[in-house]
Amino acid sequence: MAAVMVEKHGFDGLWVSDHFFNRSSIITLSVIARYTRRVLLGPAVVNPYVFHPAQMAQAAATLWELAPHRVRMAVGAGDASVLKQLGYVREKPVEKVLWAVEEMRKYFERLETYRVSDVKVYVGAQGPRMVKASTKADGVLVNWSNLEMLKESARLLGDDVPKGFTRAAYLMTSVHEDAEKAWKTAVPYAAYLMIGSSPSYLSRIGVDEVHRKEVEELVLSRRWDRLYQVARREWVDFFSVWGKPEKLRDFVHEVVDMGYDEVVFAGPLGPRYVKALKSIASICRTVKRRL
Repeated sequence: MAAVMVEKHGFDGLWVSDHFFNRSSIITLSVIARYTRRVLLGPAVVNPYVFHPAQMAQAAATLWELAPHRVRMAVGAGDASVLKQLGYVREKPVEKVLWAVEEMRKYFERLETYRVSDVKVYVGAQGPRMVKASTKADGVLVNWSNLEMLKESARLLGDDVPKGFTRAAYLMTSVHEDAEKAWKTAVPYAAYLMIGSSPSYLSRIGVDEVHRKEVEELVLSRRWDRLYQVARREWVDFFSVWGKPEKLRDFVHEVVDMGYDEVVFAGPLGPRYVKALKSIASICRTVKRRL
């Protein structure tokens, strides 16, 4: 099991992606809890359009029973393209996410039979309003894999954050000794992020609505061969960190120097995820030694 390897290689925590087209994050975490003893666990991210805060609180409390003192929850606005496919309208995402964070905390107080006082609630953030609003939670997962955007988010957070607040950089990662293989593995994941991104960000990298729509249609129809043909380095670079291990190592050093407390390595990790996991673990050890 990959989760056992994560713990074995010294990682501090494990976030499981919550995405309608993936396995259930909560059920997956329940299984992982049984096979791990130390790593922190949580879904990243659940959204308040699909999940009510009462369900979020109940899930966290149940996971706590399986993994005491190891549970975290991350709440975000969700993937715009997926929500659209499911028939949800993503209205007022910042207000909706903050409402969910506050409501979940209230439900924690009502769950008297559970011990959930140490469950930390994070906000998954990308846009400036969500990044700023995240300080009302216990931490933030900044969903950028671009150094300039991570710097901008760190600046928006500033130093005036609550005591114990955690700044985490959430990096979509693909690492391999063969950089082209790493790039090819990153393309579909970067495409998902690109097609749901704000036009204001896409304009920065020269992506117009015509190209965004073309990529969206290829992703939805799963025409991967054609997607590789039309993929542009500009948006793959903007939405992912891909390449050889030394490139990722240097990237992580810069992220830590910005003041981020945690670095999250999100899938696909690489063409061969076991090998990629070992490479990332080695990078983390290097960073820790420097610190």
